[in-house]
Amino acid sequence: MSDPVPAVSELRQAGRRLAATLHTSPGGQSPGWVPRFPTGAFPEDYATLLSQTGPGTLAGVLRLLVPGCGVDGFDIETEQRNLVPPHPEARLWGVFASGETCWWLPVDDDPARWLVALDGHGRQQLNLTTTEFLEEWLDGLLDLPVLSLPPVPRERTLTPAGQRVEPAVPASSQPGTRNSLAQLQTIIGPGTPGTYEWEDIEQELGVPRLPADYKRLYETYYSDHWIVLNGIFIEHPHDLASSHETHAESMREWGFGSGPRHPLHPEPGGLLYCAGTEGRASLWWDTRDPDPDRWPIWTDRRDTEELWTITEFLVAELTGVGLDLTDSSLGNPADWAWPIWGPRRPR
Repeated sequence: MSDPVPAVSELRQAGRRLAATLHTSPGGQSPGWVPRFPTGAFPEDYATLLSQTGPGTLAGVLRLLVPGCGVDGFDIETEQRNLVPPHPEARLWGVFASGETCWWLPVDDDPARWLVALDGHGRQQLNLTTTEFLEEWLDGLLDLPVLSLPPVPRERTLTPAGQRVEPAVPASSQPGTRNSLAQLQTIIGPGTPGTYEWEDIEQELGVPRLPADYKRLYETYYSDHWIVLNGIFIEHPHDLASSHETHAESMREWGFGSGPRHPLHPEPGGLLYCAGTEGRASLWWDTRDPDPDRWPIWTDRRDTEELWTITEFLVAELTGVGLDLTDSSLGNPADWAWPIWGPRRPR
């Protein structure tokens, strides 16, 4: 059952709650700002938040914009004219010091249903309200693959527009590790956990061990069928051996296209089938490294030197920085054959 769309009153309360937790730099709000958000269609939680605080820089790194601000770098319309939106209908509302941008994706006439969209190292959309996104980002709970900033708790400060912002700590020196499975969960949400008899599966397949990354993926998204993500089909553990033999036989018969021939498992260092796509690309582990956790993904559609694990490959494909084997464009998931909403159930 999907979550209900938040009411206007709930969104306004969320905006006021977030505003109450922010510490404003000495000097108060931006010069000339009045506690009123300009009229127009905007998510009510963001409009209420900015009505309370005025435009400014959140946590030293995220500029929160308003229409008609009058302060350089904080006016929505002016800033959006200088950018290429991640979707033709996307509407800008935030800019990170690291260059990534925050947008609304108006998938419905009701702004309460708008998705948050991020554009940086790729694109992704989140079915969170704007204040939900800001709260979780400030608390370091979102490991977002499109952002260079690591997921760490941040000070709840707001420097009003027009005032000097203290230099932020460079992302490279901030604590916090990037986790590809946590990043995938910000794209497709949580799964149902479960376990498999991995030793039996590995014995049938004829390998000493499968990549830990693949095991974690299926233990997090336990299923009796494929994991299917926007037209990418990750082979089920119980079908790995039979599917590999089927695809390896086809590869032996039809060859590798214009590229060189690769050995196929169980040949030493041979390719081991692990996934396919709706466009009939096949994905294989390159097993030449004795450590299965260092097996990169190889595809019959394009050579690559990227050392992706299968989860890293999925994150790259679904955010548009992979091999373009699937459609990663933003849009209303309700219109997609394989809908991907974000970290929450669809509203």
